[in-house]
Amino acid sequence: MKRSIVGAVFLMMCFVSTEVLAQLPVSLTLPQASPKETRSITIGFTTISFEYNSVGIKGREIWGGLVPYDEVWRTGANKNTLFTVTDDVLINGQQLKAGSYGMHTIPGEDEWVIIFSHFSEAWGSYFYDESEDALRITVTPEEMDSKYEWMKFSFSDYTDTSVDISLKWAHLKVPFKVEIPMETTFAHIENQFRTLPAFTWQGWVQGATYLQNNDYKLDVALQWATRALQIDRSVQTLGLHAKLLVLNGKKEEGLKEAAEMRNEWSDDWRSHYSAAEVYEEAQELKKAEEAYKQAKELASDDRTKQVMQNRIDAINQ
Repeated sequence: MKRSIVGAVFLMMCFVSTEVLAQLPVSLTLPQASPKETRSITIGFTTISFEYNSVGIKGREIWGGLVPYDEVWRTGANKNTLFTVTDDVLINGQQLKAGSYGMHTIPGEDEWVIIFSHFSEAWGSYFYDESEDALRITVTPEEMDSKYEWMKFSFSDYTDTSVDISLKWAHLKVPFKVEIPMETTFAHIENQFRTLPAFTWQGWVQGATYLQNNDYKLDVALQWATRALQIDRSVQTLGLHAKLLVLNGKKEEGLKEAAEMRNEWSDDWRSHYSAAEVYEEAQELKKAEEAYKQAKELASDDRTKQVMQNRIDAINQ
């Protein structure tokens, strides 16, 4: 009896399922005509990335044709291009907060408007709403000799704090610049001193040297160099500390430490070389030349001797 009931139910479900399935819109997932691409770069500690569907020329007229002038464009195919930055940045000098944005553009013959929208999930630009803009910038397109069959974003001219970005398609390049403010990089470095690097002199030296090389927060650089010197007194830590004293307007103190270093490590060419750099920073060029000469005499290899001679020659030019 039970078997008969189960069999009847099974047959009934087969008929019902067939009727239901016949009415359901079932679609296949097929290869996309416009391939999805991701591009990213990390400048300092900040990652900048794009996610978009590229689109090909395929024999069509692009600008003013497939992509009309003076209309909002999704900047690719399918979903709007997604632009993400992991820190606050400046785009052509204007601030954009960390986050993900829907990137739209308004192409023009002489200028383009690039839009970063708070709404990042739009299909195309059909539902674009100007009130959701996070930032708009106006840029000038540039003609290229080379031809790009497929639309792409590219990165160029990297520095420690900036990168140039271009949208390239057909014979046109649309450039803009992203800059990472030094305070952002500084905050990332400073936070590391709440972790293991705080216990070694190397970390404090690296941080102080970075600030010195970028001429940023030299007062903090001196504090970090002081911390390194407290952990380990050496040619490297004392030389950096002396130089930062000079850079912070404490010339006599810096010169005194340079002299101490030369006396303490009189047989080490590095102490005289480091002192010479302090003298140069203090505009004491005769002392610098004499220290470089002594470093050259103590150096054991020809390459180091040549470096010293180059510094001597530079002083006398």
